[in-house]
Amino acid sequence: MKKKIFILCLTASMIFAQGCTNLKNMTSTSKSATTQENIASAVDINQEIFASGDARIEESGKGVAKMRAKQDAREKLRKKIYRESETILKAYLLEINFYSRKISDQVLKDLGEYVAEGILFEAEEKTSWSENNKMYMVLSVDKDAVPVKTKETFITHIDSIQAKLKQVREKIQSIPVEGETFTETTDSNDIETDIILEENSPILDDSDEFIDVQL
Repeated sequence: MKKKIFILCLTASMIFAQGCTNLKNMTSTSKSATTQENIASAVDINQEIFASGDARIEESGKGVAKMRAKQDAREKLRKKIYRESETILKAYLLEINFYSRKISDQVLKDLGEYVAEGILFEAEEKTSWSENNKMYMVLSVDKDAVPVKTKETFITHIDSIQAKLKQVREKIQSIPVEGETFTETTDSNDIETDIILEENSPILDDSDEFIDVQL
């Protein structure tokens, strides 16, 4: 008898839980439809990258909830921009073949994050609304800004690498090497003098430093 009662209670609990789940799904579907409708009326999906954020309205009021919804939207938008930028950066690496091996995954990540953070400053609030005790907000940026900013950032990074390599070249070129003969021209009379290092002359002194190049 107790076993039958237990089974009946368990069955009733499962039915109740399933009913709650269905109700929750219906509510979520309704919210999703409202969100899509609001986004469609506020955003040009062909010209903009967008994200919607939400936050529950607590005792602190709608103002705080709107602020948190904006923070949520910004974070989601940042991730979207980062993914777009990362794809473009990887495409650039395919163009430089062997040399792409010199640019680490961490550098790519850093460049992508830099692009995302920079573009986020241009994010525009498209719309906001409240529903079911929550605040919602949609932010967007110009879709074309991502490839433009990514290209500028990548070129700047390559220029930085070239500048550092030039410093390394100049540093190495200035190091005396035993037995090396080179021509030195003076400013006063343009007299060329061959200089050969002595056998025991030092190659580096304590003041010399190596330049670290990070790709």
